[in-house]
Amino acid sequence: MQTQEITTLIRAWGAGDRAACDVLFPILYADLRRIAAAHARNQGTLQATALVHESFLEFAKGGKSDWRDRAQFFAFAATVMRRLMVDYWREKSAAKRGGDADRILFDELIHTPTGETLDVAGLDQALTRLGEMDERQARIVELRFFGGMSAEETAEYMGISVRTVHREWGMAKAWLASELRG
Repeated sequence: MQTQEITTLIRAWGAGDRAACDVLFPILYADLRRIAAAHARNQGTLQATALVHESFLEFAKGGKSDWRDRAQFFAFAATVMRRLMVDYWREKSAAKRGGDADRILFDELIHTPTGETLDVAGLDQALTRLGEMDERQARIVELRFFGGMSAEETAEYMGISVRTVHREWGMAKAWLASELRG
């Protein structure tokens, strides 16, 4: 299916057309599953399929949305996946009474293990603090890490240069690493 056709369907779905959702689900599923699978591989317990299906339930429950294209849809998906993962980790941590939460990898390429790990709830709290100081850096982290967007896709979505994305991404990662180390 052509990009323009997908954009038309995304806009129709955002406007409340359930038939468009039925057509889009199998098309977008592979990309969303790839993003969710990267998170699942890195943390080992949250299933990618469950994350994608929960995300679609959230999309459907949200009612009308003003998605203008694929990039904006995936930016929204990044926000939903972040919230779902954080909720999952909070429940898991509460069940363990504050015990050690499983950890996920945080790297520029989420598929490449680096050995540096952090917990999702801690990342969410630090990302919220970063957003209070620098909303653009926080959004870049959310899009790249939770949304699985490349630097190029992030730049296009945000209307900034790829070089700016790389620079802000590097600064955000350094700040988050410092925050998470305490």
